[in-house]
Amino acid sequence: MQVHDVITISPLGASKTFDFASHMLVDSGLSFEDARIFTWDTNAGRIFAAGKAKIQGILSVGGSTISVNCLSYESDPTIPIGLSVIDGVLVVGKASGKAFVIDLSTLSLKYEVPVASNLSVCKSYQKHMICGGKDVLFSLWNLEWPTSPVFSAKNVRPDTLDLEVPVWISDASFVEGYEDRLFMTSSKYGDFCVYDVRSGQRRPVSRSAWRVSRKQGKKSVGTGRYPAMLRDLAVTRPVTRCVAYTSAPGVGLRAIAGNAIGDICLLDFRVPHASLVLGTVAESRRKVRSVGARAAAPPERVKAYQPAAGAITALVCGGAGCANLPHAVPHAAINNQPVVVSASIDRFLRVYHRDSGELLSKIFTKTPISTFLIRDSAKFPMKVSNMEEKVDAEGLGEESDELWAGMETLESKDEPPMKRTRKCGTNVHS
Repeated sequence: MQVHDVITISPLGASKTFDFASHMLVDSGLSFEDARIFTWDTNAGRIFAAGKAKIQGILSVGGSTISVNCLSYESDPTIPIGLSVIDGVLVVGKASGKAFVIDLSTLSLKYEVPVASNLSVCKSYQKHMICGGKDVLFSLWNLEWPTSPVFSAKNVRPDTLDLEVPVWISDASFVEGYEDRLFMTSSKYGDFCVYDVRSGQRRPVSRSAWRVSRKQGKKSVGTGRYPAMLRDLAVTRPVTRCVAYTSAPGVGLRAIAGNAIGDICLLDFRVPHASLVLGTVAESRRKVRSVGARAAAPPERVKAYQPAAGAITALVCGGAGCANLPHAVPHAAINNQPVVVSASIDRFLRVYHRDSGELLSKIFTKTPISTFLIRDSAKFPMKVSNMEEKVDAEGLGEESDELWAGMETLESKDEPPMKRTRKCGTNVHS
C-alpha cells in the first residue's frame, strides 16, 4: 500500500493514488466500502470515512482501521453530508438535520446538534459550523454553545409576481481570513449569496446569478409595456460546488464554481468594501445595504475554464485555505500555488492555472470520481513546464520548415499542360 500526492475515490469505494511527477496511477490499497464522504486527520496521519451506518478511520501508512461507536449515528438511516476534523473532535452531519460531535480521544459521541431536516451542507472549521439545504436557509453555529445558531439567514423578498423565492443550498464556503463573519452559499437554482454576520441584517449583502449573458436565465411573463421578468429554470444549471477566496484585502471576493453539466468558472462578486475589512467596533455597527429586494444579477467578471463532460463533484482552489475543506487542509502546500483542481464523473481529474485558466494537466482515473483528497506536501505542475514543451515544439517546427524548403520540386513531363478555356455566356449572338 502506498499513498501519493492525490487520492481519488469512486462512488463504489475504489481508491486510486498518483503524483503529478510520474503520472502513474496505482491502487492505494485503502478500502472505503459503503463510505460517502472523507476527510484528513493530519495530526494522526489517517483518513476518516463516513457511511450511512458507520464511521471508520484508516491510517494512510499501514492501512489499519479503527471504528467509531455511536449508536445514535448508526440508527439514523439518512446519508452523511459533511465530515470535518477540528480541535480533537470529529463533526459529522447527516441529511436528517443532526450533527454528531465525536471525541477523537475516546472515539465516542460527545453531543448532538439538532439543525433542520433536509440538510445538504454541513461544514466545520475551528469552532464554527455552517449548514443549509433544501428549504433550509443558511445558518451559523458555534460548537462551544450549540443550543441555538449564532446567525440565521433570512430569505430574500418575493419576486415581481409576489412569489416566494425557492431555497435549495447545494454548497457553502468559508472565506479565508474572515472565517467568523463572511460566508458564501450556492444553490441548485444557480444563485450565489454572500452573508456578513456583522453587517446588521440577515439577508445577503451580495446576491448573484451564474449566467452566460444577461438575457439567459430570464423569462418574460405577461403582456404589456412592463412584463414581469422571472427566472427561466429551463436554462438554469444547478451549481454543485463553490470555493470562495480573496486575493488581497479590499480587492474583492472571488469564487471558483462548478455546475451539473461540467462548467467551471472564476466569478468576481465585487462585494462592498465594508464587508471585506476587519474594522473596529464603529465599523461593525455600520449597516450594509441589503440586496434582498433586487433580483440576482450576473457577477462582474466571469472566466471560463475548459469544461468537463459530467457534473463537477469536487473543487480545490489554491489560496482558498479553509474553504478547501475537507479535500485539503488549510496549511497544505496547494494554498501557495495558483492552481485549481477539479474532479468530475467523466473519470478525469483536471488541474488549471487559476489566473489564466490554462489546463495544466489531466489524469484519467478509470473510474468516476466522487471526491478526492490532497496531501499537505503535494506539488502540482505549473506553466513553466508547458512553456518548455512549447519551445521544443517551435524548434521542431523550424527544422521541418527548413527540411521542406531544401527539397526539389518534381514536375511531370509526360502530361501536356492544361489549356485554359473561356467561359461562354448564356446569351449567344450570331
